[in-house]
Amino acid sequence: MHHIKDIMFIQDLFKLTKPILKDIAADLNIDTTLNKNELVLRIYDNRNRFSEDTVIKLENRILATKATAVTWYNLDGGVTVHDFRRLINDNSNFNPFESMNEIQENDVTTTPELLIGSAALNESGTFLRYIYKSGVRYETTPTTIRPITRSAISTVYYDADRGILEIRGDTRKAPDIARKVAQTLGLQITMEPVEAPFNQEMGDIADRLKGQLTEATSKPELIFEKFSEGELNSVVNVLRALDEYMQTKDIDVLETHLQNASDSFMQGEAIVPFAALVMSGMETLGMAGSSEIRMLPLFSYLNPHLQHQGGFIKFPFNIENVEETFTIRIGINTQSVVFVSQVTEDVIDFVRDRVII
Repeated sequence: MHHIKDIMFIQDLFKLTKPILKDIAADLNIDTTLNKNELVLRIYDNRNRFSEDTVIKLENRILATKATAVTWYNLDGGVTVHDFRRLINDNSNFNPFESMNEIQENDVTTTPELLIGSAALNESGTFLRYIYKSGVRYETTPTTIRPITRSAISTVYYDADRGILEIRGDTRKAPDIARKVAQTLGLQITMEPVEAPFNQEMGDIADRLKGQLTEATSKPELIFEKFSEGELNSVVNVLRALDEYMQTKDIDVLETHLQNASDSFMQGEAIVPFAALVMSGMETLGMAGSSEIRMLPLFSYLNPHLQHQGGFIKFPFNIENVEETFTIRIGINTQSVVFVSQVTEDVIDFVRDRVII
């Protein structure tokens, strides 16, 4: 059975920070003053000489690096970790847990193909790695233009305890990879995106992580398709009158413009909130801070009139008894989480356990 170190590719090492690479290089007695490219090449060439300490350090990070986007799918049927591995093996033309698919680069298409698989750090987890054609770039020469195929690798993690399939990589490709896994299993199963975390307030996610909501991107709750010129003037005049009142204290002018706005936008017995009127002309609205933005008065005032599209959450997590701060980006529309900070498998486990409800 492969382990995580056995399914590592050279591109995975490039995603690690230089301090981490230097630590691994030191363990391998490789010159730590080399530049990052040289460090990666030397480490990869010496991957069969990893010490136990290096393996532990590497396997907790190599598939969980910075800018890792994750999308979750529910896998019904209660497939155990042993059955999952057996079905993947039985329905592949090679044993991904003992060898690697020797697919040629020219044969890679936009359809994801299984490359290799391994056990995870825990007994209930399994990793699979898929390759697919992600695009084409053109390289010019003095006489011609040559197309160069670009390939990408996505990582699949199956959590047998939860029945959760986790796709790490380009969120746009996640549905294709999830379908490919389901087809390979060969079972009559239903695989549905995990939507629960993205149907709630981002502040609730931050609270479960004991973190802080530091940025939110939203769109107005109410959209007015057609504003007459008079209605637009009413809103602008109120804002101007507020500015003037701060200088002149002339309450009569302010009251007049407020009444005009109220008359323009009254809907039956209800009056449209002025905050909604001001924001209705905006496609998106962003608010950010160095710490918790829910404590800001402006956020509290506008929040009832907003539909959140995404945001950033900072949260603490202890690694080797040292508290560090990590950041994730929540994508409501893409139903994904992006790990903005350099993370470990433990950090991803922590988020998965608290975000999925």
